[in-house]
Amino acid sequence: MQLLKKKSGSTDEESAPKRFRRPLKKGPLLLAAAVLLLVAFNLLKGEKSTAATLALADTSVLSREDMQSTISATGTVESASSMLVYSTAAYTVQEVPVEVGDYVEEGQLLAKLDDQNIQDQIDSQEASLSVSGGTSAAAIASAKDSYEQFKAGLEDGMNSGILSAESAVTNAYNSYTNAVTTYERYKEGLDAGENATLLNQDAALRGARTTLESAQEGYTNALDALYKADDDINDAQADLTDAENDLDDTERDLDRAEDDLDRAERQLKSMGSGGYAADISRLEAEITALQTQIAAGGEDAAALTAQLEGKKAELASLTAAQTSFAAAQTELTQEVSKLTQEVASLTSQQAQLEASVKSYQNALKQTEYARDNCDKQVVTAERSLHSAEESYAAAITQYNATVTTVDNTLADYATAVETAYEAYQTAQTNLQSAKVSAQNQLQSYKDSLNSAYAGANKAVTDVSLRQLRADLADTEIKAPVSGTVTAVYAEVGSAGSGLLFVIEDVENLVVSTSVKDYDVGTVKTGMPVTIKSDSTGDAVYDGQISTIAPTADKTANGATNTDGGDVSFAADVAVLSKDTGLRIGMSVRLNFVVDQAKDALSVPYEAVYKNDAGEDCVMAAEEQDDGKYLLAEYPVTAGMETDLDIVVEGPDLQEGMRIVSEPSLYRPYLGQTLEAGAGMRPNTAQMMMGGM
Repeated sequence: MQLLKKKSGSTDEESAPKRFRRPLKKGPLLLAAAVLLLVAFNLLKGEKSTAATLALADTSVLSREDMQSTISATGTVESASSMLVYSTAAYTVQEVPVEVGDYVEEGQLLAKLDDQNIQDQIDSQEASLSVSGGTSAAAIASAKDSYEQFKAGLEDGMNSGILSAESAVTNAYNSYTNAVTTYERYKEGLDAGENATLLNQDAALRGARTTLESAQEGYTNALDALYKADDDINDAQADLTDAENDLDDTERDLDRAEDDLDRAERQLKSMGSGGYAADISRLEAEITALQTQIAAGGEDAAALTAQLEGKKAELASLTAAQTSFAAAQTELTQEVSKLTQEVASLTSQQAQLEASVKSYQNALKQTEYARDNCDKQVVTAERSLHSAEESYAAAITQYNATVTTVDNTLADYATAVETAYEAYQTAQTNLQSAKVSAQNQLQSYKDSLNSAYAGANKAVTDVSLRQLRADLADTEIKAPVSGTVTAVYAEVGSAGSGLLFVIEDVENLVVSTSVKDYDVGTVKTGMPVTIKSDSTGDAVYDGQISTIAPTADKTANGATNTDGGDVSFAADVAVLSKDTGLRIGMSVRLNFVVDQAKDALSVPYEAVYKNDAGEDCVMAAEEQDDGKYLLAEYPVTAGMETDLDIVVEGPDLQEGMRIVSEPSLYRPYLGQTLEAGAGMRPNTAQMMMGGM
């Protein structure tokens, strides 16, 4: 029968995520090591080193304050909303009653253009009101109506081309914001681990892994049972062999004992009684007779005495022979009895061993049957294991495919955002083009009207007067909205066409900034921001991130801008503080508040170290009555970190404690009392010079 050999299996160990811990700076550690080496060197040389002192400059007083972990950036102050004021009239600017910084109401006069030429035409045409040529008048009226209708539609915001372009801008912007929302929601779901597709596939993968582990355990258990069954068969075979060998030995011992018993019984039977009793009685009678004769006296007393001694010697010899015969007979009888018992015992033992052999034979059959069942269970468990392995491999493949699909979906959403943003920019460009086209069309209508006037070569009609009066009204540039004038391009004596003014809302400000690609995963919309400006001194204003572009800044050809080696994402910060003194166009410094702790105790980053027990600790310099300082160690829990400091908590920490900023310099003196002095750095230099 072939037996299986046991195989050792390996198990996978899953490692738990460890909390990231920024390593301590090596400089102080190396310096401390140098100090210790130099001290040891000087001691070996037998030189006296300078006594250690504590530099108070190497300590800081523990106090509570608000801590913030921030990311720095710069930006430019802009208005939350602005209006560009244009003019199509090319008349000379005659008056500009406003300047940068003035607050204007809607409809307030911003600039007055020279209207003398128009006024002269009105006066001239009013002087000659005679109208002639019905056809020419009709042409002028038609051109006038076309011009006025188009101009009215343009002024009332009813121009179809512009309305269509504005609608396209609105739709494109809505599509863009929807694409951004869809992208951000999808990404937030992924970042938060809430994507239903991934969750379902992850659950399926974990279920397949559980099934695989169960199948592996079942297969291992089946193999163990098979190995045990093989061991049981070996044990049963060994027990049966031992019992059969014992039976053979017992049968041989029984045959020998029976032969010895037959021999002993024959010997005992052949011995008979021995015949010693009659001879002894005869000799005793003869000795008695001789003794009687000797006692009676006579001439033959010496001969009788000699004869008596001979008979006594014969009796002694015969008595000794009888005793020896009796001892031999007793010994042989005992041997017969012993052999009889041995035969009986061996016969009983033979019966027991024959029963044991039968029992072990039955046990061997049972173990062989059990082994066959275990073999079948191993085959079944192996099939289940192969099936579970295939299912787990399929689950991994499906999970990877799902991850790829999710990544592709996220990329598609990002592409959709870029496409929507490009469509929005295109729509804005088309809107500007529609506005320019509308102005060109208005000018065309005006040229047609002027051409009709020129072609009629007649006196100005009421239509022409209305046109001139409309042109006269256009010489007054008025504010379309209320706000602060932030730019004045109109100059007295210059042409009044083009961009003349910029009106902005200076009460609601935003800061235009950017976020680096390595910070975009940390900086989020809604995150608080502190704002400072050189122009406003130490004042700190509150802000909040309102938008972050979904795509990186682009170059003119649409490629990602990598100037300087960094990729940036445009962002806006809403200024929440009022009456800030900030001005549009100012450069400001921003701090995105990633984390903050109120009323916290903090120490320099290097002040926290690990003791021999692996605990985070700080070293305190406790002033004693004699003015010296005892160096004591306090376990702490490290918290939020900034670029320079780290928040610490501990049951024994108190405000006002003097904490050693670089404990690596003073750890050899922990538990000792030091005087205030120059500290370890001068001593280090002295020891270095002393050891030269």
